[in-house]
Amino acid sequence: MELIEKSNRLQFHYCFKDNSHTIDSIIRNECEKEILHIYKEIANTLGLQLTLETFPTEEGGFKETWKFLGKNSVQITLIVSVAAIIISRFPVENKELTQLQIENLKLDNEIKRKELEKLNLDFIQDDSELDQQKVKDSIEFLNKNYKISWRKSNLYKKLNNYQKVESIEVQRFEEEKPIGNSRKILKREFSKFILSSDDLPELKLENVVIDVISPALKRGKFRWKGFYNDEIINFLMDDVEFKNQVLRGEIHFSNRFSIEVEMTQGRKINQDGNIIITNSIVNKVLASIDQGERIEY
Repeated sequence: MELIEKSNRLQFHYCFKDNSHTIDSIIRNECEKEILHIYKEIANTLGLQLTLETFPTEEGGFKETWKFLGKNSVQITLIVSVAAIIISRFPVENKELTQLQIENLKLDNEIKRKELEKLNLDFIQDDSELDQQKVKDSIEFLNKNYKISWRKSNLYKKLNNYQKVESIEVQRFEEEKPIGNSRKILKREFSKFILSSDDLPELKLENVVIDVISPALKRGKFRWKGFYNDEIINFLMDDVEFKNQVLRGEIHFSNRFSIEVEMTQGRKINQDGNIIITNSIVNKVLASIDQGERIEY
């Protein structure tokens, strides 16, 4: 198995159509923000410590270089290597978050922790040898993180809208020495990285319990208010039969009234890269629980 040569710096090179060495300040800051978020997500997902130092910019287009600091040189090499690949490699699937990433949203922290333990990254020491398989396995794990794909999409969206850029290059370094070949992406290829929407597929929930705070007691598309998953939610009651029973006064509410339901939630990614609920609809009421007494419907 081929070993990975050590590196501790990563350079992001904006290549321009003209011979200038200046870049729009807002574009530069916005792109750097997305790149730094990608680095942070890589380190957090792999459970590795990371500190960054920024070097003065260089000419030749416009070059940004970061030095990575961490627990030891081999772990740093791993982060630099996977970051270079992730930033510059075309997605296997594009335009939407992959099914693998979507399913990973449902995994709890315990499952993710066990997956991370298989990589055994915490035990990489300075005298360890980093091979291609370890990098490959780490990238496969990182590809399940929707935030990385979303941040990368944001980066290339900003670059695609900046007319001056004709390509970008990513290069690893060990101090001042370039490591391996640079990875170049042409402007016409930027669109391959861009997601078409921040929306996520609807989340279908079965047998979940909502503590009712206030029902809608008038006809129309009025929302109910309840407490679910440690949050107050506003939701539409789409179970016509149950709603009609409420409107006819056949169901009485107390301060300990809950409903067990099938529910659909719309989701999207906000500007901070977090998943937010945009809409909640109760499709079917399976049972009500009042003062501890359960009634099925």
